Amino acid sequence: MQKIDLDDMTPESGGQKRRSVSDPLDATDFSMNYYALESGEEFAGSLHTHLDQEETFFVLEGEATFETKPELGAASETVTVSEGELIRFDAGEYQQGRNEADETLRALALGTPQESTDIRVAVPCRDCGESEYMEFTMAGGEPAMECPDCGTELEV
Repeated sequence: MQKIDLDDMTPESGGQKRRSVSDPLDATDFSMNYYALESGEEFAGSLHTHLDQEETFFVLEGEATFETKPELGAASETVTVSEGELIRFDAGEYQQGRNEADETLRALALGTPQESTDIRVAVPCRDCGESEYMEFTMAGGEPAMECPDCGTELEV
């Protein structure tokens, strides 16, 4: 058994208001992150998908606005998730959540399986123009994006 207090945890670096909950709980089969987002802040930097992980968001307080599309070329849909509501995204479904309200948004993000290594970001390659997306990678221990067609790397 593991018990933690979110108030005792510090946010991760990089300016995001994210705290890993799965690590201190010693969870091995799922990922859980706690977010406290002020107005205008986002869960992640852009529209993206995990090809190897489904994600569920549970809004504890406030309201989250999600842009979603079933695949890259599809039209976007906007969905509002209010306090006490959950939203689940299939592996391969593009999504981007943000706080468009005036009050703080507090939410849990749960993913399974725990590790996601096949992430695509809906950003076209500005060098070759061939790919409509970039693949999320870790370059030298730092997050980056790489074009699957020409290999161009961008820092995140």
